[in-house]
Amino acid sequence: MVQQKIVMRLTMGDTKKRAKALQTAVGLHGVVSATLEDDKIVVVGDVDSVTLTRVLRKKMGHVDLLSVAEEKKEDKKDEKKEEKTPEPVLTWPTHGPFIYPYSNPIMIREDPYYREPGCMIM
Repeated sequence: MVQQKIVMRLTMGDTKKRAKALQTAVGLHGVVSATLEDDKIVVVGDVDSVTLTRVLRKKMGHVDLLSVAEEKKEDKKDEKKEEKTPEPVLTWPTHGPFIYPYSNPIMIREDPYYREPGCMIM
């Protein structure tokens, strides 16, 4: 979904009800921000407006859904200009399996009783 700006009018009398309205709105999954303006609450985020209204009606009482508008991002052009290509990071090559430069010769003897000499020191 797209981020939306949802404006609703609530019946808020004291600070406890204001705090309860903000906690309820912010508690929903997908809400980015919520602000209070007099008796209105403005919620920005990727949230269903009907679900938000229903939850607030359960907690607060009377709620009017005034407007739902798509939130426009103005910084897209600025972000593209500011983005720089990342510099390559120099790293050492990964260590794979070690391959010996010389292989051990395999000696095949015809004589079954041939025994390689043991330790020369003894």
